[in-house]
Amino acid sequence: MLKVSDRAPDFTLPSVDGQAVTLSDGLISGTRVILVFLRHLG
Repeated sequence: MLKVSDRAPDFTLPSVDGQAVTLSDGLISGTRVILVFLRHLG
């Protein structure tokens, strides 16, 4: 479980167009990253 101010672990997921998107690549390039956790979805 992450706490406030903990670093998120690096991960790679497919984008809506099928390309791999890695958290660390977005942070290095200066892209803004928003993580949304939906606990009650499904």
